Amino acid sequence: MTKFLRGTLVIYTICSLTAMAPMNLSFMLVLFAFILSVFLKKFPQASLLTSPDFKTYRFWALSLLFACWGSLLVTKFYPFAYAGHDPEVTIHGFLKIWYLLVPAILVFAFESGASDCEKFSIVTLIKPWWITTFLMMIVAIIQFFTGWPLAQPIPTNPGNFHAILFLGHHLSTSSIFIFPAFTALAVAMGFYSRKNKASQPLSPRFAMIIGMAGTLILFLSYARTAWIALLIGFALLLKKYLFPNLTRKQWLSTAAGIIIALGLFSQTPLVKDRIEKMMGVSERFELWKANIDFFTHRPITGIGWLKTQEMSEFYFKSIDPEHYRNHFWGHAHSNFFEMLGGTGLIGLFVFLGWSIFTLRFAHRLTTRFELSGEYFYSDFARGIFIALILLHFNGLTNVTFWEGKVMHQQMLAVGMLLILSRKKSHSS
Repeated sequence: MTKFLRGTLVIYTICSLTAMAPMNLSFMLVLFAFILSVFLKKFPQASLLTSPDFKTYRFWALSLLFACWGSLLVTKFYPFAYAGHDPEVTIHGFLKIWYLLVPAILVFAFESGASDCEKFSIVTLIKPWWITTFLMMIVAIIQFFTGWPLAQPIPTNPGNFHAILFLGHHLSTSSIFIFPAFTALAVAMGFYSRKNKASQPLSPRFAMIIGMAGTLILFLSYARTAWIALLIGFALLLKKYLFPNLTRKQWLSTAAGIIIALGLFSQTPLVKDRIEKMMGVSERFELWKANIDFFTHRPITGIGWLKTQEMSEFYFKSIDPEHYRNHFWGHAHSNFFEMLGGTGLIGLFVFLGWSIFTLRFAHRLTTRFELSGEYFYSDFARGIFIALILLHFNGLTNVTFWEGKVMHQQMLAVGMLLILSRKKSHSS
């Protein structure tokens, strides 16, 4: 039974980089295997439920879940209409937030699966996750030049296609592959930057190959925010691993050289057209105005969790009834405005609390493992920390919170942090 449970966890980490259906199905398989193991009395140690890290995770996850549900309940019984249309509240909205429970199931399942197998560790999940990233790089290269297997043409660069893999959209790809890419880069750069070349559970050369593969996927996604996110991520890695002791003068000269190199690169035809064509910017501003209007009418609970996309059409209809069809309808294209307009101040503050918790959690684990000399795990946690920063950066102009495929990857990362936390508590 435990072998089956361990196998489902490996399958889920692989499927988390593929498409929505495999993600959901593989997680349901993990859940089924875990429930079955509970019936067979293979429940993990009770100390997991009382560990400080898990209790903090539970508090913020449940707070965010109830904030979203609360906004829907208020909207259901006290709706606010635009152009005579009330938000349609269905069971779908209440179920959409279930991803917040994924980390708990993952760490429970991991503890159950690892209870009688010393060889089963988080590395068993990381390796296939990284290998899948390399295989997806091959798909991304083919897709960029041919459009196979899913074609999303690039208007500014005719003849080429966004690398969306099997994920349906380039913005999903750019927010998912930051996790395997930067965990691998952090592990590799951490190893090569240290004088003490302690043995690693996975080859640093292998990690570097995976990191560069993930970087290439992010670049070929052809998303402007992904390109900027890459630069931010590289800057954080360089500051930590390659230039930790540079003087101010050395930092300035290094930064100047990097800026010059990037300036020259930005003038290449592949990049220049994409930067200059500011498609989608004005549409986003209009949607942000709509969500501000939702907030002004419902400042405490918002227009309703997941209702911003539906109600944006009727917002434009209320202010421009003759030409509202010419406006771009949709969700807020920003986590901040999505939560502000959809869940009000309560939801926004709880979402910010959840986000800060995950960042602090990753950073705390980085420090704890580094102090004990467990550098592989320290670097891996730092990679998740950087990926979370980039996820929220992408979220400034895109909704990366409730987008299902991205949520799977984010919650897998939080689940891995919980697993690492348990490892640290066992080894202390």
